Amino acid sequence: MSELVDKIIRNDRISFEEALDIIHTFSTLEIGQLATLRKKIIDPSNNVSFVVDTNPNYTNICDTECLFCAFWRKKSSKDSYLLSVDKVVEIVKTSYHNGATTVLLQGGHNPDIELNYYLEIIQRVIKEVPGIHLHAFSAPEISSIAKYTKQETQEILKKFWELGLRTIPGGGAEVLNNDIRKKISPLKISADEWMKITEEAHHIGFKTTATMMFGHAESDNDIVEHLQRIRDLQDETKNFLSFIPWTFKPENTFMENKISTEVGGDRYLRVLGLCRIFLDNFKYIQGSWFTQGFKVGGVSLHYGANDVGGTLLQENVLKSANNPYKAGIDEIVHVITSEGFIPIQRDTFYNTIKKY
Repeated sequence: MSELVDKIIRNDRISFEEALDIIHTFSTLEIGQLATLRKKIIDPSNNVSFVVDTNPNYTNICDTECLFCAFWRKKSSKDSYLLSVDKVVEIVKTSYHNGATTVLLQGGHNPDIELNYYLEIIQRVIKEVPGIHLHAFSAPEISSIAKYTKQETQEILKKFWELGLRTIPGGGAEVLNNDIRKKISPLKISADEWMKITEEAHHIGFKTTATMMFGHAESDNDIVEHLQRIRDLQDETKNFLSFIPWTFKPENTFMENKISTEVGGDRYLRVLGLCRIFLDNFKYIQGSWFTQGFKVGGVSLHYGANDVGGTLLQENVLKSANNPYKAGIDEIVHVITSEGFIPIQRDTFYNTIKKY
């Protein structure tokens, strides 16, 4: 413990083996202490940020059929849908008038959607709702769009960039280990493809987030492998805005029979703390009130988190798995202040909008 404290004080890097040792042998409290120390060195302020956002989904039709996802539907399903571009723009306008500054737009991998659909969404949102930031189309979506339109992923990214899209969500990473991905999402892009598309986006100029969904089939070694790959790419490009670890919600998924109980607060905090300790080149790491609830979400601020994500005016994916948690600005501000921190409303690029 003392050796690791000294390394963190010097802002030295934790190795793969040290990360495994931490998650295997250290107490939850010790992990929190190390994570807090790392956070204070990277971000000495007492601020915790959040964003007022919404997360609509333009379609739930998806041919990737991930076993962990309760949201996707076949085209033939009675409750399948594809929103028109007009409807997407209407949702964005409504969200803006309700105070949102960011729209996180994602959807299923729908082979019937033509490229012009995505291009028109970008053009119209930027033109018709200039006060909101469009944060859209994760790496697996980019891959699917390229496949369906018979283009290279880099071509798709360049087209989106030319129209004004500037940030891409880090969804679809799950755990960046190919063996694990074959178990939980065998039809989805590989870990290597996720990394390739994200690197392409970074080199074009996009800022992206990075995520990790854990609590299903992965081992501790897989988690550290994921963190290693993310840290290495951040060393190279420096274009990740933040890291967002969250937990698998089994209800209504094909994996529910195998994993009926989701990860508890202790395991969540241990992994979150490890993320902060290991990812020494990330300023912002997000604590998840949305998957863990307000109590654990508050405690996450003592395990390395200095952001709590968004208000999510609209959210459908985890709602499909019966996730019960919802919050407005007042609730999020209360969670942050009750833990002794200063709430900061931010934009997508982590610039301050308002200090509470």
